[in-house]
Amino acid sequence: MTMPIDLDILNELKEIMGDDFEELISIFISDGQTQIDALRNAISSSETEDVRRIAHTLKGSSANLGINTLSQSCLVLEHKAAEGSLDDANEDLEIIISNYNAAKKTLEEENN
Repeated sequence: MTMPIDLDILNELKEIMGDDFEELISIFISDGQTQIDALRNAISSSETEDVRRIAHTLKGSSANLGINTLSQSCLVLEHKAAEGSLDDANEDLEIIISNYNAAKKTLEEENN
């Protein structure tokens, strides 16, 4: 199984941020869940522009932490929404949720 997080990037951030790293992880975990909830609502309301924007935001924040699997799954949904399509969006969301949960688990382990 592919590691959900590039630990080199994560460790570099940990070294740069020092004591603030723990807060960064906490914010990402909290905000990530908020973004996923917002994605779910936007998909169920067929708001393609909201889906695109939220997926883009989550893609960027996860990439900044080296969470490449989550970033890539958000990219897929972002591109579909940008093309005006929400076909398979619920399945894409399930992949995003799975990748988020795997990343969250790793982040919590690395943060202890």
